[in-house]
Amino acid sequence: MFMDFFNAIPVKEALQIITKLANDYKMDTEIVSLVDAIDRIVAVDYKASANLPQFNRSTVDGYAVMIQDVQSASEASPSVLNVIHEVTMGEVVTETLITGQTVYVPTGGMLPGNSEGMVMIEYTQKLDDGSVSIHKSVLYGENISYTGDDLTQGETYITAGKRITAYDLGLFASMGVGKVEVYRKPVFSIISTGDEIIGIEEEQALGQIREINSYALGGLIKQLGGDVHTCRIVKDDFECMREALKVCLSSSDIVLISGGSSVGAKDYTRNVIESFNQSQIWVHGIAIKPGKPTIFGQIDGKLVVGLPGHPASALVTFSLFVKRYFLTIQRNHQEVVHIQAELTGSVYAAPGRETYQMVQLSRKDDLWEAIPLYGKSGMMTLLAKASGYIKITIEKGEFVKGTLVDVYLLKDLTL
Repeated sequence: MFMDFFNAIPVKEALQIITKLANDYKMDTEIVSLVDAIDRIVAVDYKASANLPQFNRSTVDGYAVMIQDVQSASEASPSVLNVIHEVTMGEVVTETLITGQTVYVPTGGMLPGNSEGMVMIEYTQKLDDGSVSIHKSVLYGENISYTGDDLTQGETYITAGKRITAYDLGLFASMGVGKVEVYRKPVFSIISTGDEIIGIEEEQALGQIREINSYALGGLIKQLGGDVHTCRIVKDDFECMREALKVCLSSSDIVLISGGSSVGAKDYTRNVIESFNQSQIWVHGIAIKPGKPTIFGQIDGKLVVGLPGHPASALVTFSLFVKRYFLTIQRNHQEVVHIQAELTGSVYAAPGRETYQMVQLSRKDDLWEAIPLYGKSGMMTLLAKASGYIKITIEKGEFVKGTLVDVYLLKDLTL
């Protein structure tokens, strides 16, 4: 066990392993109503059942015209046309234009046959009930939305793996889709281990530490769109940890064990995982800072991740690896958002390890500045202040002050 741990694998290999495990996991789907579908992940492709729009319609309030009737129209020399009809919203229009005729059409209204352009009402003057003067020419198709301009029948308009936005809800509604097939929300359980760990409502004695990882990890899980079924505090005891893991596996897709993943005398996570039938340890040790003692295991096909106990290490490791697994089992190809910023100080990789350095972003004129944040891995204030992180590969080794770097965001920015 000790030799395996210190033979830490590269980050790239760890990402490949976690992605393969996710691709092999079969995630169930469910049908939800449209009003409950926001932020859920679509499980199947959706194709247009009809053209959108279903008829030629106007994008402005104005008059439908034939181009030859208005091609020389101007303020000095307007064209005068006969108004044969005024369209109301929702009306099925049966009229067809011939030269010298026009029809008034409101925004979104159906166009008469032979409509070649729409003149905005601002460039017209009604002369009487049956005629109007046109003071501006239009191009063919100007201010017209044609049948199928938005979607053609049979065209895929939502693909599997897409997170549903408010705009997607409108698109589903336009197609008459009231129920959507989505992936079931992944369910997590979180086990925090340590003899020194106590609940947030317990009276704290000297030497004890309040349990915070389950709250921070649970928040990240819910932001991603997952559910947290249970959180448990367990002492550093093999049998207690095993029983807690057994209970969590019965109701979860993924179990996170915070603490106990290193190689100390009371670090039982690996041994506990291996004590189950149909268990497998895929990774124990990643060449990364923070997060070297991370474990990827499986029990009956369910992912069990041993995270470092230190909060900053646990949350960075979650964001890199568990988030990748979470997105992949739902076939969601969302990428981590990053922006470029100028470093205000030099940063260095830990020897032999890919290093993830927390930074705080600050706006300076037209540039973002990345201010390195330093602190020990147990400091929650480090992550509370951090806007994101930069990645320093083993090969790169360092970034000097003034370098433009990619900052991978941990939270939304206030512009």
